[in-house]
Amino acid sequence: MQNWDDFQLLLALQRAQTLRGAAKLLGVNHTTVARRLNSLNRRYSTSVCTTTQNKLAFSELGKQLLCTAEAMQTQLHKQLPEIENTIKQATQQVNLSLPPAILQFVLMDALAEFQQQYPEIQLNINATYALSDLDNSEADVVIRAAEQLDDYLVGHRLCPISLGYFMHKDYLTQRDDQDIAWIVASSQARPPWLAETPFPNASIKLTVGDLVLRHQAAANGLGMIRGAHYIAQHFPQLVEFAPCSTSFADLWVLTHPNKQSLPNVKKLIHFLLTTMRGKQSVINRKS
Repeated sequence: MQNWDDFQLLLALQRAQTLRGAAKLLGVNHTTVARRLNSLNRRYSTSVCTTTQNKLAFSELGKQLLCTAEAMQTQLHKQLPEIENTIKQATQQVNLSLPPAILQFVLMDALAEFQQQYPEIQLNINATYALSDLDNSEADVVIRAAEQLDDYLVGHRLCPISLGYFMHKDYLTQRDDQDIAWIVASSQARPPWLAETPFPNASIKLTVGDLVLRHQAAANGLGMIRGAHYIAQHFPQLVEFAPCSTSFADLWVLTHPNKQSLPNVKKLIHFLLTTMRGKQSVINRKS
């Protein structure tokens, strides 16, 4: 059993419990699996695995070899993150995951400077509000707004994201009270923060799931929003008609402990921290 393909064959047979199922898992045809199993059985004085009435049965030797295969697979899975890190470092790549609005309004221009400083590094950006899984190497560095983090992650807290209440500068002109309305993210429940606004009883006539498009809708005069200062300042038609006593979650720059010593990761984190701390007064007006 010096061929890894033989161990993969045993793992596929154990998982599928049929020759055809194992063939599907391995991406080969049924005949190939049968031929490889017959060859494996002939290699020893006793059969490794046999088929009886379309059911697979592992001999004691087969079970021992299967345990070895499972141990090899487990060890490989443990080593994969480090292997992937080595490949990325060798190919000079680093993966960044961050919210689209942070990329658009805070970092887009600055990242051109990162490219100039480190032309040898290929920066791969995943702009998403979903939480990238650092354990599974979905990203090397993550910018995330969060109240609480997983204990094992390492990173740097920047600042909270300050909020305000915004409307088009002419929104209240020639509008009766019954025509004043809010734009919110979801229609599932009336947001509790409405109670602290100057218009707590105004209706909700529009929901817009996308954060930036909510600001755009308010700038177009479609209603009032609770918005982020760093986004609202890019819409000249918006005015802040009331302050918000609370802020959004803290903004963090994070990585996995296994990645924090990688040179490219360290370069990116240092750049992001320097850049975003320089823009902290934009992200958090209360700082």
